[in-house]
Formats: sequence, structure tokens, C-alpha cells
Amino acid sequence: MTKRVCVLLAPGYEEVEALTPVDYLRRSGIDVDIVSTTDEIIVPSAHQVNVAADTFLADIAPSDYDMVVVPGGLPGVTNLCDNDSVTAFLRAMNSDGKWVTALCAGPKVLDHAGVLKNRCATCYPGWETKLETISAFSTETVVCDGNIITARGAGAAGYFALALVEALAGKEAADKVKSAVVMDIVEQNLGVCK
Repeated sequence: MTKRVCVLLAPGYEEVEALTPVDYLRRSGIDVDIVSTTDEIIVPSAHQVNVAADTFLADIAPSDYDMVVVPGGLPGVTNLCDNDSVTAFLRAMNSDGKWVTALCAGPKVLDHAGVLKNRCATCYPGWETKLETISAFSTETVVCDGNIITARGAGAAGYFALALVEALAGKEAADKVKSAVVMDIVEQNLGVCK
């Protein structure tokens, strides 16, 4: 059975953090819905890149998905925190033991929903003080604690997306995507060039 993921967009999201997971997950054969959390199908990013969502939050249910992705970006994170339907959706996904993921400032949305309580997480540098319910903060690029995956920011988007692929489809699938986007070659080159 094909895994399904939803990426929640509110006006002001960070494009790289929203679309890199969409790209990598789809490359691995996972179904991904880009979800507008507003009543508009076109959702503008923090840098005014307009993305057409596939559906609306009002038209989906947590039971339809195996994973939810929350990108960072401002004022996107604030808009997501202010949306009671987003909070309820995240709580339901977490209660069902499904993957709840976020990067950059996005973990604040998870914290607001109460799903980071007593978890270890990471986020954009400086935002850790805004995560009130975590038990521990990590400076690692990507952190997985149970069904929660968090990452540092836009620069970590590729590694975050690979962690999502691995969580749903396994390490071999993640390695295949990593090779397809030549991240392995880039890492080798960076290891040589100091």
C-alpha cells in the first residue's frame, strides 16, 4: 500500500522547506498532497513564490495520511499556530502514532499543538527558546524522537527530506534519492575541498 504525506502550507512558508520534501518523497514513489490551510488554493510563500495546493485542510482527515510535514518560514509558522484546525490535525496525527515532522521554525507549530511534550527536538538556531514543552534540544541537523522528526532549517531541507523518505520507505529508498539528486557526490566533493 502506498504511503501518503501531507505538507501544510499557510501564507509565508519557506519554499525550500516545503518543496524539497515534496520532491524527494515523490521521487521515492510516496503520494504527497500539498495542503492549503486557508480558503485559497494558491498559497504565497515568505518570498512571494505562489504554489498551487492540491487540496484544502478542510477537505482531508488525519486518517488519510501516514505523515504530516510542517515547513518553517515567517509569517507561515505564526499563521499555522493561529489555525485551530492545524492544531487539531497535528494532535490527531500524533495520537495515532503517525509521523509528525517539521523543520526550521516549524517545530514551534508542533510545540504549540503539544506534540513535542517530553521529546528531543531541533529547530532554527535561536528558536529553541520558543519550544516550551521539549525535554531536550539538539543541535543535530535532523532529530528523530519516536514518531517526531525535526530539522534545523532551509540548509537542512535535503537531509530532512531524506529522513522522511527513510522513515516511510527505508534506507535503500533514501539512498536512491540521495544518489539521484547527487547529494552523495556533493558530500564527497566537500570532504575533499577544505
